[in-house]
Amino acid sequence: MDIPAHLPHRRPLLLVDRILEREPGARVVAEKLLTGEEAGLPGFLLLEMLAQAGGFLEAESLHGADIFLAGVREARFPAPARAGDRLRLEVAPEGAFAGLMKLRGAVSCEGRELCTASLLVKRL
Repeated sequence: MDIPAHLPHRRPLLLVDRILEREPGARVVAEKLLTGEEAGLPGFLLLEMLAQAGGFLEAESLHGADIFLAGVREARFPAPARAGDRLRLEVAPEGAFAGLMKLRGAVSCEGRELCTASLLVKRL
């Protein structure tokens, strides 16, 4: 899948490398490979990765759309991400209301849970 054609984000803020599985409206599994330049990755970037992966839940492309992470709840960061990690991003919708989409997401690496969160994403 051509990720830059689907999302409005561009490098260095495009944080999804590959889509592994996609069921529009139901589930997305994506991947991000951390390079040595991304050592000590802060938790807020893990949340942004989940939000970007959530953009692939929509059937149509979000390219050119104004979409942003509007809220975060229940974020947990039990382990840090490290340089060289191949991150698995899993996102599923939990509902929609008032122009917001609620997502549940998790970031893991080889069975290590790095982040879980409930996100609110807004599309203008």
